Amino acid sequence: MGRVHRINNRSIESLPVPLTEQELVAIFKSLDENGDGVLCQRELKKAFDKWGAWFPGYRANRGISAADANGDGRIDKAEFEDLVNYAQSRGYKLK
Repeated sequence: MGRVHRINNRSIESLPVPLTEQELVAIFKSLDENGDGVLCQRELKKAFDKWGAWFPGYRANRGISAADANGDGRIDKAEFEDLVNYAQSRGYKLK
């Protein structure tokens, strides 16, 4: 999420650092296992499992609900930033 700084032996987490366009594209491509240009529920479930979710299937479904603007049940590149925002708001670190 954010960067951690140490001040007087205390950890202080700063505000989240937004991902760059290149980082978003790289993450999207790494998750798009079949290369079809969209992320399905199965691919998102694997991603949330990799990111440490206790219930990755649930998180994948919630991520789709939060980011799927066109209602097709999948996340395309145009919707991906909303998925990233959802994941980061839940404490997942994507880098």
